[in-house]
Amino acid sequence: MNNKTRLCIFFYRRCNSAKIILKNIIIPITLSCVFTLTGCGKKEITGTGPSPRPVNVIELSEINPVKPLQLTGSVMSWKEQDISFEVSGRVEWIVEMGTNLEGRWEEDGIVHVPGDVMARIDKRHNQIRLKAVRAEKERAQAEYVRKKQAWDKKAISEVDFIRATADRDSSEAQFEQADYDLDKCTLYAPFPGEVSEVYIEAGGYAQKGNAVLHLVMMDPIKVDISVSAKTAESLKLRDSVRLFLPGNDNPVIGRVYEKSTVADPETRTFRVSIITRNRQQIGELLPGDPLLMYPRITDYLYLQQLKAGDADSPFFVEENRALHSDGVNYYVWGDPDHKYGDDIDPDKPLITLRKFTVIPGEHRMNLQGLYLMRELDDIGKLTPGTLIAMDVPDDFKDGEQILVARRQQWRLRPGQLIPVLLGATMPETGFYLPINSIKPVNDKTGEIFVAVDGKAKKVKVQILSNVGELFRIEALDPGNANLVTTGSRVITDHIHFLEHDEPVRVIKTVEMNP
Repeated sequence: MNNKTRLCIFFYRRCNSAKIILKNIIIPITLSCVFTLTGCGKKEITGTGPSPRPVNVIELSEINPVKPLQLTGSVMSWKEQDISFEVSGRVEWIVEMGTNLEGRWEEDGIVHVPGDVMARIDKRHNQIRLKAVRAEKERAQAEYVRKKQAWDKKAISEVDFIRATADRDSSEAQFEQADYDLDKCTLYAPFPGEVSEVYIEAGGYAQKGNAVLHLVMMDPIKVDISVSAKTAESLKLRDSVRLFLPGNDNPVIGRVYEKSTVADPETRTFRVSIITRNRQQIGELLPGDPLLMYPRITDYLYLQQLKAGDADSPFFVEENRALHSDGVNYYVWGDPDHKYGDDIDPDKPLITLRKFTVIPGEHRMNLQGLYLMRELDDIGKLTPGTLIAMDVPDDFKDGEQILVARRQQWRLRPGQLIPVLLGATMPETGFYLPINSIKPVNDKTGEIFVAVDGKAKKVKVQILSNVGELFRIEALDPGNANLVTTGSRVITDHIHFLEHDEPVRVIKTVEMNP
């Protein structure tokens, strides 16, 4: 045999020996180990129970539920009107924009409240016309008397008597119309309000029926809100509503005045109008501010010449509001510490007034009927540019302090947006939960689950009140008060399937914010 044949026989014999060893020794040992290990594994396995239930929780905290329930209301004027003359004529005087007026009350020809004048036109044309129609009335009356006597004697025809009677009646009607037109040369405020616009100035010609100013009723005032059909249905006329004014946490009470019959086609909401009283305040000063104890003024001017830069030009002051007389001398109230261009401290607007004797001249200047300026021949110890106070109280003493207040302003003005809270009572601050976090027992009690140390603790709670979908709760058992407190984690899901002390795993925490 050659070498290759011998090598193959050698390896063949070795392979057969390996197969015999694998079959008779290794395979039985391997199977024995497998069965042994399988038996040992069964003895070491023990029961682990169900895994903790994953839950979401709310972190409990005391909240005031007012803000999330507030609606936005738009302040509107309750009544407003363009006011016009019933006669034409040249305007002699018209009120200034921003003036508050008292309304006139006239019923059946009887004036109960005279009211404030808004504007006047020149009466001379109407006075002349009244004089003419009065003469015509007297002539027609005399002619009627003469014709009546003749008619009684059958001296004239019936047609002549009827014509004389008609002339008398016509002249009386013309006289009444002329007298009425003369009375309407003065324009009174038809209702209390503030002048928001002035369309003509003194000297202009007012046409009959053309508006000369716009008057807005400011008290009471209206607030409009838009609500859903469900909310509109729940609101009844005269229901209480709370309105929050800017800079004031204490609400004012309003009443539901009217509800729209048809929804807005674009928003599908209903308009609800609320009526409330409006009040005035002095600038930014709230009632009770210590500064209101001082006497006050709302207007002032500075001592200036008629022509600036002209040394010979006279100085002027407002005659009716700034120039005073004690029976011997004329004087004005001035503050030498404040000159033209100086600002008054807005945080403490107090100034000290001194009494300055002056000598007025004869020259006067009328500024649109709003200011009557009078020349001063001698300004005494005053210096140019000194602040001159107007409308100083009569009992004011030299050297006292006075409050420089802004004009009285309405707290609510048309166009404002303010928060509105529906409901008769203010919600109380406390612990609030949504209804899906409470397992109800009856109308007044329920159960909640609090996650504590990986377990769900069942706590009975008392349901005190609700604000919309939020319910105010407290622990029914005082011993569980520590579970219903700030920071407690109340489970919000699976509450109908949870058991007391069931293992839970918090996967999400939501903080309860107003």
